[in-house]
Amino acid sequence: MHKVTCVVITTLLFAVGFSSASADQSEKLEFASALEETLGHFHALELNLDENNAVLAMVHATHPIAELYDLMRPTLQESDPELDAKIQTTLMELRTNTVNATREDAQKALDDARMIIEEARILIVGQDLSNNPMFKLALMKTLLETSAAEYAEAVENGTINEMAEFQDGSAFVWRSQQIFEEIKGDVPEDASMEINDLYSTLWQAYDERADPSDIETLVGGLLAEIDEITGVESVMRGPETYFENIESLLDQVKEQYANGMSEEALSLATKAYLDNYEFLEGPIAKHDTKLMEEIEVMLRQELRNMINEGVTSDKIDSHVDAIVEKLHEAAMLIGAEHEHKEQEHEEQEQQDMSPLQQVEFGIEPEDVVCDSGMELIIKTGNSSPACVKSETAERLIQLGWGTRPQ
Repeated sequence: MHKVTCVVITTLLFAVGFSSASADQSEKLEFASALEETLGHFHALELNLDENNAVLAMVHATHPIAELYDLMRPTLQESDPELDAKIQTTLMELRTNTVNATREDAQKALDDARMIIEEARILIVGQDLSNNPMFKLALMKTLLETSAAEYAEAVENGTINEMAEFQDGSAFVWRSQQIFEEIKGDVPEDASMEINDLYSTLWQAYDERADPSDIETLVGGLLAEIDEITGVESVMRGPETYFENIESLLDQVKEQYANGMSEEALSLATKAYLDNYEFLEGPIAKHDTKLMEEIEVMLRQELRNMINEGVTSDKIDSHVDAIVEKLHEAAMLIGAEHEHKEQEHEEQEQQDMSPLQQVEFGIEPEDVVCDSGMELIIKTGNSSPACVKSETAERLIQLGWGTRPQ
């Protein structure tokens, strides 16, 4: 496939129909992200089977049905109940069909499961959008962001304390790189080289059990490269955003459960944990490991179990209120400004143009303006601008990835 410029890529990709402002396509991105994480767990399961590590193989065999399926279930049931039942059965039986089977039979079970995942992808996301490079880049970003959170929870002082989370992080990096291999023919050559170099450095950092801040720096570099291709600047969410998201989702859990929509409530509870609380576990644990674990159990296990058991709405409300109280305590610990109210001013804020769009508009790279909390650096390879978190900029400069404008 021939190489084209970033401007042409962006124009063509938007012509296909993907827009981050589209609710429908946002939902498809969310669904596809759950599929990609599932494939990441399949990969980790495969590696552990090769190493005859039944304990960790079991973890990765059960994670998709234990958590990710709940995110996908409402959409699957609405679109195709038969396929939903097929996926549920496949994921429920994955442990027995892999961990408790011969290696040959286990591989067949994994291959069959992958085929069913692809069947779901085509049904829900569609062939065109699934093959859209813009959409694939968005999936890469989601996987990379999640990988950094998993790594932060797993590694401390050069030691792996949580092997399952470490393998989650590496599996999601692996999957993001697999996606990139599918589309790098559509990416400008210089950007492709930068991304490949960053992946190599990231894997080296994994091998060295680097500090989580170094992993975040390298992931930030990859996100900046993707942003340069797409022309859409990443919004790096702080702790307060995750706290607000969790409370909003838990309010919806109460409402949906009270209205008899238990499956929707279960999906919302799962989103509160997987898409939000996982990113808070590391920061909270730095101050109070016991509190972090208490909230994790209450949100990840107890709330979801209560929904599955069909307890009364009053019990769900009381449990959610207890979780929120613990979250407020955690927010105070890490110094996040967390208030339970609508943030109307945030909705009215106007998004700035991305660095690429500013350059296209005629602004010199060194004069590009970044959003609040972001710092401008000029990439060493092609002198193009990138906006990254301030704490990330210094480490990227030390790595030789870029320099501050003169």
